Amino acid sequence: MKHCLNCGKPVFDLYCAHCGQQTHPERINFSFISRETIHFFTHLDKGFLFTSFQMITHPGSTVKNFIDGKRKNYQSPISYFLFWTTVFVLFLLLIEKIFGMNRVIDYKGYFGPGSDTRLAISNLSIVLMFVIPFQAFYLYLLVTKKRYNYFETMVGILYALGTVILFQFVFAVFALISYSITQRPVNLQVSDSFKIIYLVWFILDTIKGYQLNHKFIRAMGFITLAFGTFTLWRLYGLPASIHIFF
Repeated sequence: MKHCLNCGKPVFDLYCAHCGQQTHPERINFSFISRETIHFFTHLDKGFLFTSFQMITHPGSTVKNFIDGKRKNYQSPISYFLFWTTVFVLFLLLIEKIFGMNRVIDYKGYFGPGSDTRLAISNLSIVLMFVIPFQAFYLYLLVTKKRYNYFETMVGILYALGTVILFQFVFAVFALISYSITQRPVNLQVSDSFKIIYLVWFILDTIKGYQLNHKFIRAMGFITLAFGTFTLWRLYGLPASIHIFF
């Protein structure tokens, strides 16, 4: 007898009679990622807040559950990433509209000199899309390759980056509160600590579910490569790309 991968109930048809999930959820591949991108613009699943909470408290098991087929309660990874990115960017633009550029959060050329940083922040989801394939490759190479394929591994990165942006949003709220009290801006680079702390928690909670040698070295290798690639991209690759194409 077959059982639903989402709720564990016996299934006798193409869909589970108990929770409604497909009996055989498809493998995650390029086609799946493409459809999930389109899905973002037409749906926002009821599992959004649940997914956000689970990615904060149990990121490793959350990603594993989704990849393994327990997907009914979770926001899809593409829409999760794009939604938090959109919320963060709109909040920054609202702050800028009300208080002015660099009044609440001092960007200090975070993504390059002059207007480069503002352009990058306004198109943050596109900016991050360039580092996602590299970070997915690092996670695949160091942790997941014996269990999941590359595109399944990319699910973990999309969820992780979406949650990093969630914490960026929290940072922006903190900066607004701080400005209302001190009338001084908060340096955007302070938010890098949020990124690093969450990436450490994400990889440590993820890697504990794998039978691997040298787990700590693998975890530190992932953090170094993931954050290092992002830093090199924002400091050198992105400004050069902007000057070439704009």
